[in-house]
Amino acid sequence: MRWQQTDKLDGLKTRGNASMNITNTQELKQALRAGPYAWPGGYPTFFLAADGEPLCHKCVRRGFKSVLWEMHKPKQGDMFRVIAHEINYEDAALHCAHCEEPIESAYGEEQ
Repeated sequence: MRWQQTDKLDGLKTRGNASMNITNTQELKQALRAGPYAWPGGYPTFFLAADGEPLCHKCVRRGFKSVLWEMHKPKQGDMFRVIAHEINYEDAALHCAHCEEPIESAYGEEQ
């Protein structure tokens, strides 16, 4: 599921308030070290790719080399170019674009 464009981050699609814009390797590593839950609050988080698709923590961690490659040698529309780390407040239907596993939401109702 693509995210609707409500904010602009250098012309790339994002939605809502990004918890952290990711523009370099340090920021990516910091977001991965933080884990799949925000602190404080324990809200579930996910990564947002440049093509507007959500990615779970497992896929970004497993594909770390590909993510780094895309950060330094970006191709338009590539799903592993991570641009943000966001909180999933209410989207119970959100799934990772790579593994299709559901991404937990903080307040969304289970379907």
